[in-house]
Amino acid sequence: MDMALSNENQKEWLMIQISDTHLMNQDELEFVHMNPAETFYAVMEDIQQRYPDVDTIVHTGDLAQVAAPETYEHYLHFMEKLNIPHYQIPGNHDDAAIFPFHEGKNVANAVHFGKWTIILLNSAVKNKVYGFIEDEQLEQLDQLLTQYKDQHIIVTCHHHPFEMHSQWIDHHILKNTNHLTKVLEKHQNIKLVLFGHVHQDSWNQWNGIHFYSTPSTCVQFKPKSENFALDEEAPGYRVLHLKENGEFKTQIHRINHKNVKINSDISGY
Repeated sequence: MDMALSNENQKEWLMIQISDTHLMNQDELEFVHMNPAETFYAVMEDIQQRYPDVDTIVHTGDLAQVAAPETYEHYLHFMEKLNIPHYQIPGNHDDAAIFPFHEGKNVANAVHFGKWTIILLNSAVKNKVYGFIEDEQLEQLDQLLTQYKDQHIIVTCHHHPFEMHSQWIDHHILKNTNHLTKVLEKHQNIKLVLFGHVHQDSWNQWNGIHFYSTPSTCVQFKPKSENFALDEEAPGYRVLHLKENGEFKTQIHRINHKNVKINSDISGY
């Protein structure tokens, strides 16, 4: 499934990645001693103030902490009022049975912005924290990469393909990264792989492809921690400036949030 959404004459596109909102079915409820709705709205306000001309917002999973229909409905209602094209892929906390997939289908989807194409993959596994991309989606990815060989490609999934050197979170990695990279290495047009799950900013490079994670819009995980640990960094998001010639710039923004409360008694999420 693919869709074109932008003016072919446009020379640069602006994409925002948000991730791991962990929204509840009621705005007043907390997750790990933070209010995910409060910080989500603060992040979205910051995006609108800094980037009023954003072309798309892509959410890379764990949209919900309480994966109930009203959580997704509330999110979609809020996003639709912004009048910005938005897409979301599921994470391990989401429920694929009620998740708002693009076109309502759990398949690899391609969205076009001029010379750029974003491919949305589902790496979530029912009742598991780790990730796995099914063979059918990998075949679809291969077909899309071939079909759009003249496009600059961004691949998105929820789980981290490479180790974060953080023992506890690396137990919950994408388990078939070798299957994904076997597809990716066949193609020369992939610029970026974007993912969430790890609640922190990171960068890796493999085969000329840049792999980036983005901070959560709520709690942050402490980098390179052997055991589960929260960080005092503020919630944030990633912005990507995509040029027609395939060049890009990316940066992280964090909100001014003074209510980060670290509870050392929390041992998992």
